[in-house]
Amino acid sequence: MPRVRLWNLFQRKVGRGGKPMKRALWVLVVFLGPALAQPLRVAILWHQHQPPYENPVTGQYEGPWVRAHGVNDYPWMAEVLKEFPEIKVTFDYTSTLLKQIGDYLSGRAKDAYWRVSEKPLSQLTPEERAFVVERFFDINPRFVEKSPRYRELQAKKTRGEAFSDQDLQDLRVLWNLYWINIDYIERDPGLRALYRKDRGFTQEDVNYVLRKHLELMATILPLHKALWERGQIDLITTPYYHPILPILLDKEAIRESNPALALPKEPIAWPEDAAWQVRAGKEYFKSLFGKDPKGMWPPEGAVSQKAAELYAQEGIGFLVTDEAILGKSGFPVNPATLTRTYHVEKDGKRVVLFFRHRDLSDRIGFSYSQMSAERAVEDFIGALLEIRRQVIGQNPGAVLTIALDGENAWENYPNNGNDFRRLLYRRLTEEQRKGTLKTVLFSELLSEPSLPIARLGTGGWAGDFAMWAGEPEENEAWDRLSRARQAVLAFKEKGGDPRAVEQAMGLIYAAQASDWFWWYGQDTGFPNNPPFDEAFRALLQAVYRTLGQKPPEELFIAVRPPAQPQGAPGRVRPTLDGRATPEEWQGAAYLADLDGTTMQTPDDLIRGVALGFDEQNVYLRVDLRDGVRARDLVGQGYRLHVYATTPREEGGAAFPEGAEVSLGFPLQQRITLDLDQVREGQGVLVRFAYREGAWVMASSPADLAGRRAWVDEVVEMRIPYTTLKAEAGDTLRLAVVLERGGRVLDTAPNGAPLALSLPQRLAGKEVLRLADPAGDDHGPGTYTYPKDNAFAPFKGLFDLLEMRILDGGDTWTFVFTFGEMTNPWGAPAGFSHQLVNVYIDFKEGGRTDTFAKGAKVAFDPEHPWDLFLKVAGWPQYGQRVGFPDGTDTADGVVVSSNPADKQVILQLDKKYFNPAPGQRVCFYVLVGSQDGYGPDHFRPVGKEAGPWNLGGAQNEDAPLVVDYLWPEKGVQEAMLSRYGGGRHAVLKPYCVAWP
Repeated sequence: MPRVRLWNLFQRKVGRGGKPMKRALWVLVVFLGPALAQPLRVAILWHQHQPPYENPVTGQYEGPWVRAHGVNDYPWMAEVLKEFPEIKVTFDYTSTLLKQIGDYLSGRAKDAYWRVSEKPLSQLTPEERAFVVERFFDINPRFVEKSPRYRELQAKKTRGEAFSDQDLQDLRVLWNLYWINIDYIERDPGLRALYRKDRGFTQEDVNYVLRKHLELMATILPLHKALWERGQIDLITTPYYHPILPILLDKEAIRESNPALALPKEPIAWPEDAAWQVRAGKEYFKSLFGKDPKGMWPPEGAVSQKAAELYAQEGIGFLVTDEAILGKSGFPVNPATLTRTYHVEKDGKRVVLFFRHRDLSDRIGFSYSQMSAERAVEDFIGALLEIRRQVIGQNPGAVLTIALDGENAWENYPNNGNDFRRLLYRRLTEEQRKGTLKTVLFSELLSEPSLPIARLGTGGWAGDFAMWAGEPEENEAWDRLSRARQAVLAFKEKGGDPRAVEQAMGLIYAAQASDWFWWYGQDTGFPNNPPFDEAFRALLQAVYRTLGQKPPEELFIAVRPPAQPQGAPGRVRPTLDGRATPEEWQGAAYLADLDGTTMQTPDDLIRGVALGFDEQNVYLRVDLRDGVRARDLVGQGYRLHVYATTPREEGGAAFPEGAEVSLGFPLQQRITLDLDQVREGQGVLVRFAYREGAWVMASSPADLAGRRAWVDEVVEMRIPYTTLKAEAGDTLRLAVVLERGGRVLDTAPNGAPLALSLPQRLAGKEVLRLADPAGDDHGPGTYTYPKDNAFAPFKGLFDLLEMRILDGGDTWTFVFTFGEMTNPWGAPAGFSHQLVNVYIDFKEGGRTDTFAKGAKVAFDPEHPWDLFLKVAGWPQYGQRVGFPDGTDTADGVVVSSNPADKQVILQLDKKYFNPAPGQRVCFYVLVGSQDGYGPDHFRPVGKEAGPWNLGGAQNEDAPLVVDYLWPEKGVQEAMLSRYGGGRHAVLKPYCVAWP
């Protein structure tokens, strides 16, 4: 019976005395009792996935992460459940992970870390010794801190000291040992002895640890099979290579997930490939476990209407995805809707859908590692019980979905997260016995009624597909894949060898894995990760070679993130005479060429490069190594080239002339200084363009006077925008190459480009300017910066100095000026660190909480907000307009920057905000540290600063706001300091009369 009817009945039964009240209460007990006594069912999914680490050309394994998690997480996650037999959970294991576990156990897989671990020290090459020093600190700092010897070795590396043989031996043992789950170490006498010993290890110790790795990995499948057979867990899988299935079906899915995302140029619509991936995943799973999986975790949670219909047609019983997709499917997202089940049906075939509660899932994945196990678990259980209180009366069969990565979170927890997981299962068991909560398997719910979805929204666990498509590098990867697939089909249509076609298509399927595209672009913490870029390009090269064809030149162009010089390129006014002083190049970026040459000769002549610009020209200064003057190279056959991209052009050369080492970007134009043609200290720069596989002269007489170089102590170049075919607002990639006699001698940078963003011209009449005190990027007055070097210079990055608003006719341009601006992670909008949230109160109604949970602040009840603007360097992290009803859009929002002027720029369509003159408008302007994995993309604040978190918080209620716009000093600190005891700081807005 609906609650409204029950309440009306209650009111009719209640009189003005005790007896009628007692009778009414009895009625409520009769009608509501059975419903209120029901537990909230909780379905938990742990997603276990690793990409393929096998090099398709060499057949060797590179990354060690299957093994690392195979001795830490995979066996332990199953084994701990034997301590809590009443708890039920579901595990998703991908085919690529299962296959690699098998390859380790068969001896076929030995990753690069294993190979340099088992090799006797005396046989290690210099490169292998350097690999150990460089890569055997690839482990969470929590583990390093546990070992005095590990800390000692890390300090030695930081100081740049040489490692002895014993240092290398100890480092090899410690890395392999500390990846093992601490419970397993304490259980094994040999491992426990090594753990206590901490130093002075031998080769026998290394071998013992590696043997234990294989023993632990050998338990993974048997443990899971046993739990599955007794009904405590369910096992599911994914399409074989873990592809973004909606994109394979239709590239328009990219734009359906987010209209602001650009599409690849080549055609993508491969339903037969998508079906192969689903079937192959099912078949491989059945070959290992003896029966079909009842459901699947769509890779990256990615679904669409077409994808859901395909899963249904292939006999998949259920899918688990993110709550955002429920919202995109036309349903409000709240506890009542999230605790129901849904389905998509076509031609009589149905797939059931479960939508995860994102906040609770993310608390386990990202937030609880910063809390004690007791407080974290009680927070989680309390949240579940509150959801039960809200929904169980209306829906006695409510089921809440928790789904997250089951492997990467735990190393961030104290004691590897073992305490948290045990306590979580213990408390769930207690609540289960009370009848308040009950863990269930998704497969147990498939026969229950579910709600139909007319058209399923498109997206994944991150909301949209921006992590896998939309950026130039990501779309280029999709285009390369499409062109390779077209080559296979053309070969087949011409009657090519069917065996070659089958082998080539196998490589195409492998290249469809989501992981390749995840690492491309600037929206990951390690953009264009070289091993993944090389492996992806090697896969596609192998496709062409399988067909007996030469791979296209584009597949030899490495994709690299920009090098990080000292400072960002800014405005300069140099005196051009070949003799530089620091003052005249003040404002330029400077890249010291520390690595030396990686080219064909040992002539490492370039010491560094300075880069700046003015309103019409780009300026470059090339410094040579000590004792070498630029004029000494005149008449000796040297040429100095500036290779660059050309805005709005495609294609390009893979390598500079005279070398087969990629500079990390497509070479589309070359500006050349022939040092044999220098006269009286001056030379003319000549532009070449790459056309149809050759460099052709492309200089224009119109800018001849502007293209000049001055050669004396150093080389100074002036290159007009017109020469570079660049305009204000364009971004270029470039590198400097020194060549002699057709051979490259030196490059700067080595293997990665410099990035140059030319400032856009800000148009419009200024209507508002609000200043903010300098030096207050400390939140409530106590916050300190994270410690990783990515946050250098450790001041100014979050220091908002002013906000200006310009009237551009149909748009407003918001300009936020900061004390410093860098882009260490190569964000496409030109800034990596700043996360700006603007809440505006300009009409009646609105909200007093934040748009999404993250900033940990609340707003003045007298001034509820009506419009929310989220600004970050990546589209998926913050280029949105939000509204009080919880909806948001990327339409009508453009985010960019002027790094030289340290400005973040937001253009907003006036359809969202157009106050009348004299109208009172109030602003809440919050600045946080952008973190792709943080709550609503805010970086966490702990009591102490760590490599990736801010410090200075008094407790977990601390705001994640580092600076707040308020012209008078001290007001920000006072407002942000009022938190604690479960309460968030309440902000007051800064109000103005609109001009």
